[in-house]
This record gives sequence, C-alpha cells and structure tokens, in this order.
Amino acid sequence: MRPRHLFALAGLGAAFLANEVRAQTPDDPYEKTNRRFYAAAMSANRTYVRPIAHIYGALAPGPIGQAIHNFITNLGEPVVVANDLLQLRLHRATDDFARLVTNSTFGVGGLFDLAVTQGLPHRTNDFGVTLGRWGVGPGPYLFLPFLGPSTIRDAIGQGADIALTPFTFVRFPGRLTLLFGSQAVGVLDTSLRSEPEFEAATADAADPYATIRSDYLQSREALIRGEDAAPVLPPLDDPAPPPASSTPAPGPSAALVAPPAPAVMDHPPPEVVATADPDAAIATAQPCDVGGMAPATTDHGA
Repeated sequence: MRPRHLFALAGLGAAFLANEVRAQTPDDPYEKTNRRFYAAAMSANRTYVRPIAHIYGALAPGPIGQAIHNFITNLGEPVVVANDLLQLRLHRATDDFARLVTNSTFGVGGLFDLAVTQGLPHRTNDFGVTLGRWGVGPGPYLFLPFLGPSTIRDAIGQGADIALTPFTFVRFPGRLTLLFGSQAVGVLDTSLRSEPEFEAATADAADPYATIRSDYLQSREALIRGEDAAPVLPPLDDPAPPPASSTPAPGPSAALVAPPAPAVMDHPPPEVVATADPDAAIATAQPCDVGGMAPATTDHGA
C-alpha cells in the first residue's frame, strides 16, 4: 500500500475516534477535528509544499513541465477507464480508452497530449464516483492529512482505486521508483497548478474552510451526474418583460362619442384603468359607477 494511503487511513481513524461529534453542519459531524487538520495542512502547505512546488516549477518550466504533467495524467487513465466501465458509461469508456491508447503510443508514453486535439479531453473519474453513481451516499465530510477534502465514500474509493491501478500487479524494473516518484511529482504539479484557483476561491472568503468544503462536495456531485462542473442555477424570479406600449389598443367602445356633459359618468371601469396605465392608482368601483348615476362630488385623486 502506498504511504499516502497509510496516512489517509490514519487520518480516517482519527476522525472516527474524535469525540467532537456534535455537528455544526449536518454533512460535517467531525468539523472540529477537520478544521484542525485543515489548519495543519494550510500551515504545511505555506511552509513546505508551496516553496518546493515553486522550485519544481522553475526547474521544469513551460513545455517540460507540461510534458511531465501529461505523463502523470496518462498514468492515471487506466483507473478512469475502469471506473467508466463500472459505471456502465460505455461511450465515455470508449473515448477514454482511445485517449489512453493515442497518448501512450503516438504521444510517446503520454508526454504529449495528442488526444485532446482529437476531441478526447481528460476526464476525472474514480471509484468514489462509481459508488455515488450506484446510489451510495457520501457520508460525513472529512479533511484528511496529506490528502485534503474527502468523504467516507471517497476515502473508501481511493483505497479501491489501488486495485484498479495496473502498477499494483505489473512487475518491471524501476516500478517502485516510477510509482513513488510520480506520486511525489504529482503532488507538486497539482499544488502549482491549483494555486491560482485556490487563492481566488479563498481570498475573499469569510470562512475558507467552509468554502473549500462546499466546492468539494458540489464538484463531486457534479462528477456523479456526469457533468464537468456544478450547474449554475437560474434566478428564482425572472422579471416580466415590459409591455410593448403604455397605451393599450382601443377597445370596441372607443368608437362611441363621449357625451359633452360632465354629469354623465366618465370614469372607466377599474380593469380599463389598470391596462391603460400600469402606474395609475387602483380605482375602486362605486355604486354610482354601476348604476349609471351621476358621480359623487368626492374627488378620487384622478
């Protein structure tokens, strides 16, 4: 088992044994312990991971760093294909397998991402998504040491993905060096590439921990639904379109000639006033308006 997964299991056990089980958030019953792990991870990231990642970026600039990123990504494509099949997403499995074959052969072992130019981009997929696809709930939210945001379901899925990795069974000279070396470089590469997005998400956040938790949970649910990102909900109440004209078309009674004497009723019914001028005050019908009697002398504020 890889060292990082041993740390993950240790962190998972610590979360279960924590006695701070009174949840501030329903999906985060171990919030107090998770926040401690989060604070420790942020401190370690500022002190060690980020500086080393910047050194790595200086040593592997431009095309070199991109080639290393492509190679590490290609090493994980078999897990993506395996989970596509387990989720019965056969069309995606075909595309992802074609991507793996294209980059492994014509892309010189994955150093060049030629598949993306053929409309075959990389897709994130793992056994945690597979479990969610088949109706397994996420369980409590966890922030695991050395692994970051997770859930009970996703932590179990990471362990299962080990069995789906070909390097677990294939033996060849330098296998362990490639395995652990790619893991270490992958951490630095991910840290370097995700730094701008992380800073943008947490710079103005009142509670960065809660922001990261929300982003993680939403992105995982989006992957389970087969989407690349969480959907953007439309506004709850779209404003109604303005009327084409403030003056309504003349009705059938418009052709009648109004009597010259003001003693005859000249107040239109309330619905006519409402349609004629949307901003006019609502008129209240009086008995004289219904019976055809002369209007009272009370001023209606017209």
